[in-house]
Amino acid sequence: MGDPWARQEALARSTSVWGVASVVAGLGLAAARRGPFATAFGWQNAGWGAVDLAVVVVAGRLKARRMARVPDPYAPDAIAAEGRKLRRVLLLNVALDAGYVAGGAALWRWRRGRPGPAGASAGIVVQGAFLLLHDAHHAYWSGRR
Repeated sequence: MGDPWARQEALARSTSVWGVASVVAGLGLAAARRGPFATAFGWQNAGWGAVDLAVVVVAGRLKARRMARVPDPYAPDAIAAEGRKLRRVLLLNVALDAGYVAGGAALWRWRRGRPGPAGASAGIVVQGAFLLLHDAHHAYWSGRR
């Protein structure tokens, strides 16, 4: 299963990079005012990026708390238990991420005649697709020995 604590650090790093990139690019696109589609797409990405960054902070605090609760967080039984928890959470996230992509795509299609709402929906698809690939990658590798 590897080291679930290190896997969580890798998750935090990649999520932080994506979050910052989403906020910066999203705000830049929204500020450029290249039309309602691009503006809404930018705001949607900036919002998701901010949420991603908040999740990283909360997850880091929860991880520190879990590590402090066990006498040796690197003991084989602690590693195995944390690895199972991490994989379950990631697999749940994969299912939710697929829902974001499907829901965003349905909204995008439904709103295609309205550029602002369509742009926001496209942003959901982009963010959901990244999270789907990201979480699936980490779920796969968290289950490897």
